[in-house]
Amino acid sequence: MTNYSLAIDIGGTFIKYAFVDKKLNIIYQWKKETKYFNTKNEFYDYLCEGIDNHNIDFIGVSAPGVISKDSLVLSKAAKNVQIMYMTNINKEIELRLKKPTFSLNDGKSAGYCELMIGNGKGSSSSVYFIIGTGIGGCICYKDEIIQGVDRIAGEFSTLPIDFSPTKNGRFKRLGEIASISALIKMYNAKSSIPLKTGEEICNKYLNHDTIAQEIVHQWCKNIILGLSIIIMLYNPEIICIGGGISEEKWFIDKIQEIYINETHIISDPLITTKIKACKYNNNSNLLGAILYAKKRLATSNNN
Repeated sequence: MTNYSLAIDIGGTFIKYAFVDKKLNIIYQWKKETKYFNTKNEFYDYLCEGIDNHNIDFIGVSAPGVISKDSLVLSKAAKNVQIMYMTNINKEIELRLKKPTFSLNDGKSAGYCELMIGNGKGSSSSVYFIIGTGIGGCICYKDEIIQGVDRIAGEFSTLPIDFSPTKNGRFKRLGEIASISALIKMYNAKSSIPLKTGEEICNKYLNHDTIAQEIVHQWCKNIILGLSIIIMLYNPEIICIGGGISEEKWFIDKIQEIYINETHIISDPLITTKIKACKYNNNSNLLGAILYAKKRLATSNNN
């Protein structure tokens, strides 16, 4: 029987799984709700529950938070996955499934997928800007991920963008003005009828709702602010925007339009950084985790 690799994408709402063949085709995929547990053993038992490991060669994991090279989770993420804090992902999964396991931050997994097989392939320098509940990211030079000395390179959500302290004494961060969560908060601050999802707001925008038109335009400018900082700091050949919203052509068109017509940091002819959508959206974390695991496995086998 043909062997596959197993990809796992751990999110705050769902855990996604996929069997992937050697040509990176997803043979079968499924997901289940991410549940809150009081102990790490309960969480990892649930994560690995029901998985037949007989035809699995290795496992690639995409996970939230800052993750050390040896897969220790160094920061807390969403409530349902906070129990992963200070646990070793690889060791916990290997203990249960008995297969070599390699893990990578979710934003970096998505970016690595785009770097190797997506719209960043062949670039000399690239950045991946993943818009979701927060802002995930990945910075690459040629075919390598830049991790940073503390493994936080690409954590764009925490990028400080306003040095006037907020009520809690913190600087305002990019994730607070450019994420989907920020879009919802911005809209509900202006509307008498609150909405719960970014999709609802975008639908109102496309139907020419006045408040949505104003808020979405400002939100896109906030995103461009973040992209402009990245361009001036790193000046990559390409920035690929990911997350569910990036699948909407109107959104990418609007970002490109604002970037060209409303951003005047330095003379326009001097900036050649391209902004595009990611090629792989729904499956980028899964495929990126497999590509990273495959590379790490090859390295460990050669040593």
